Amino acid sequence: MSHNQFDAIILGAGHNGLTAANYLAIGGMKVCVLEQRHVVGGAAVSEEFHPGYRNSLASYVVSLLRSEVVRDLELERYGYEPLLLENSLYLNSGGDYLLLNGDEGHDRAEFGRFSASDYDAMLAFEESVDKVGGILAKQWLKTPPKLHGGGLSDLLESVKLGLDVHRLDKDSRWRLLQFFIGAPQSIIERWFESDKVKAMVAAHIMPANYAPLTQPGASLAMLHHAVGEIAGRKGAWGLVKGGMGTITQAMANSARDKGVTIQTNAGVEQILIEGGAVSGVRLENGDTILAPVVAANTDPKRTFLTLVGEEHLPSDFVRDISAFRQESASLRMNLALSGLPDFKALPSAGIGPQHQASITLIESMQHLDEAYLSARSGIPAQPPIIEAIIPSAVDNSLTDKPGTHVMSLLCKYMPYDLANGEHWDAKKPSVVQNILEHVTRFIPNLPEILVHTQCLTPLDIERLFGMTRGDICHGRMEPDQLYSARPHPDAAQYATPIGGLYLCGSGTHPGGGVTGAPGHNAARRILKDRR
Repeated sequence: MSHNQFDAIILGAGHNGLTAANYLAIGGMKVCVLEQRHVVGGAAVSEEFHPGYRNSLASYVVSLLRSEVVRDLELERYGYEPLLLENSLYLNSGGDYLLLNGDEGHDRAEFGRFSASDYDAMLAFEESVDKVGGILAKQWLKTPPKLHGGGLSDLLESVKLGLDVHRLDKDSRWRLLQFFIGAPQSIIERWFESDKVKAMVAAHIMPANYAPLTQPGASLAMLHHAVGEIAGRKGAWGLVKGGMGTITQAMANSARDKGVTIQTNAGVEQILIEGGAVSGVRLENGDTILAPVVAANTDPKRTFLTLVGEEHLPSDFVRDISAFRQESASLRMNLALSGLPDFKALPSAGIGPQHQASITLIESMQHLDEAYLSARSGIPAQPPIIEAIIPSAVDNSLTDKPGTHVMSLLCKYMPYDLANGEHWDAKKPSVVQNILEHVTRFIPNLPEILVHTQCLTPLDIERLFGMTRGDICHGRMEPDQLYSARPHPDAAQYATPIGGLYLCGSGTHPGGGVTGAPGHNAARRILKDRR
């Protein structure tokens, strides 16, 4: 049994863990990062999933990554190169589509095929979202105030937040309240008239949610995605050259240059507790690594209930964490293609704007609710709502042969627990076949060009990345599980009831997505406590 001594140990080399490691090293700490897989990156990783085809394995788009993190860690110097996705395509199986590119004349004409008023309504809606989303954006790199027993700094932060809300005009304050506790259906019905535009807006709540349109508080996802930016473009979305793993490889190389030790194939079996405080960790191979600080990039349930153990925690805290809702009902697929997908609604001889777009396959608002209700009963949605991209149409480094492509699919809603005692390992082939048949309705040449399919079910996501119940956000993004309550009032400031144990993953404020904010904020808290 070997022993190594560090100032801090980071559990998990995902983007938040690597962000925390960098900032701790900048603060002068000797840091070790432990990753269970053979490669760093967590869910932000690029891998060859079929010979000659590489893609972002899980996370697949970038927008929420904080510019401060990009700057402080000098990620561009280490290879981070964002690529804008200029276009958005929304399709239904009836052949209707919206193809938007940001040009006012073009987009107004596209909206005009469905409504005479919805384009102007969208401009007003986006302005409202920007105003309210700006309040959230200012909080992302701040520690949430304590709900009880806080000091002067907590009081001041609460006052600042209150002042920011007060500075909003009367209508914006009303909209903020709607976004926080209102149902998406009510908001959508208030702003838009055409079914096509309503479906487009409804799809915006889907990626980070597991909720119907009638659920109060589910509208928050609209704001969460409004605060992003890429390459200086607010609200824009994009890819990363080489896939999302380029981000985490850049973070890892930046950390190594600061003296951080990174160990792969180093699964952690237990966080060691002595006298109510951490003393280090024990690896699955029996080795022990010692440190007075452990920052867990693992999700809250795995961190507290598995790695720490209930016996070391207050019983009320254990009950609350056990009830913390973790499930995103997400299934990821990567397709290796021998040729270019040819859309039935938008046929073309070569790469067109429809290929260089975020692509959403949604039938209607009702489709989202039906998919949710199906998943809640343990039945994978058929058809699912699909968010897709063809990254090789923007980044030709992802395949070895010219003219070949990769395609990413995020399929919702897909339950972790299946009905009638079915198991995902047995169910997966039929679900994959159903998804491919559905996509073929939009891309008729798919069967001819499909070379290989990689599918990650919710169970696969849990197994591969250690995310409880396959939750890509480490916890549902709902009002009672955000800000000063994420994941619990006694752990929302990144410190926990265990001395020296901190949380630095998406299960803390501000939540899921490739942001770097939880890692940044946790490191700042650790350095503050150390001082």
